[in-house]
Amino acid sequence: LDSYQATQVVQTLRSLADSGKTVIAVIHQPSQHVFATFDDLLLISEGRLMYFGEVAEVREYMKKMGYGCEDEMGTAEHVLECVSRVNGGGEEQ
Repeated sequence: LDSYQATQVVQTLRSLADSGKTVIAVIHQPSQHVFATFDDLLLISEGRLMYFGEVAEVREYMKKMGYGCEDEMGTAEHVLECVSRVNGGGEEQ
């Protein structure tokens, strides 16, 4: 999906969740806008649990784990960068 279509799909899912439905979705490299739409995040990388909790708390969690980021970097991008560093994509392994 392109960015516009992804946003439309996620807005529909958000509407379903707001009406009381349970929505579970797998998202690969979401935009910051799409990422911020979700309430909770289950982050798994290479079969390992990396984070489970509220999307609003993931930045602080990563900071506590030693993976702080600049204010101008989006949370979605930061989380992907952290997972890449931990699981073979960068200097920390």
